[in-house]
Amino acid sequence: IPPVLLDVAPNHIVLDACAAPGSKTTQLLEAIHCNGLMSDGMVVANELDEQRARMLTHRLKAVVSPNLVITNHDARMFPRIHTGLDM
Repeated sequence: IPPVLLDVAPNHIVLDACAAPGSKTTQLLEAIHCNGLMSDGMVVANELDEQRARMLTHRLKAVVSPNLVITNHDARMFPRIHTGLDM
């Protein structure tokens, strides 16, 4: 439900703060790649728990996308993403 309610567009940058096991992340990437096209958007899939982050990485290996970054960090202290784009 969250990816649908967010109304993600191909130019959005989305932080999935509790990404494991990866279902939301996959849906967000589908929205970013609207109709399979390349986009300027990005999905940052973050998971705090190291084991769950490994599981997430393993599951998302099948998803080939230059618009995906997987991180293992405390989302409360997540660094700000600077894109240089006016949004």
